Amino acid sequence: MQNIDTAQSAHSDKLWYVLQELSSNRGDIQGCTIVTTQGLPITSLLADDANVSLISAMSAAIISVAESTALELERGNLKRILLEGELGTIIISKAGSHAILVSLIDKDSKLGIIFMLIDKAIKKIIEIMNT
Repeated sequence: MQNIDTAQSAHSDKLWYVLQELSSNRGDIQGCTIVTTQGLPITSLLADDANVSLISAMSAAIISVAESTALELERGNLKRILLEGELGTIIISKAGSHAILVSLIDKDSKLGIIFMLIDKAIKKIIEIMNT
């Protein structure tokens, strides 16, 4: 089993570039962060006033509850969660067994394109975390 702390420090620069690429592909992605499944921040492209530690912990808790719900309701393994607010959407996605990708999306975005970009980023995150 991989040591998350070691992987985190060794790969945080590469993961930051994945976030950079994701957010620069479209103006619809207003910010993003990668956190561990235990709720610890790895790297982030969120506003300076964002409480990344709190967001990380909440995202991990949401994923945990949603995974249990999906299994209980026989929907299979959880892929992503959409939280739709008046000002935009938050997409919380599993990124392998050790990471979660949280993306802030503009309210008028075309989600099909966003899902494709997020899936591409997740593949890169998984590859980096598994090396």
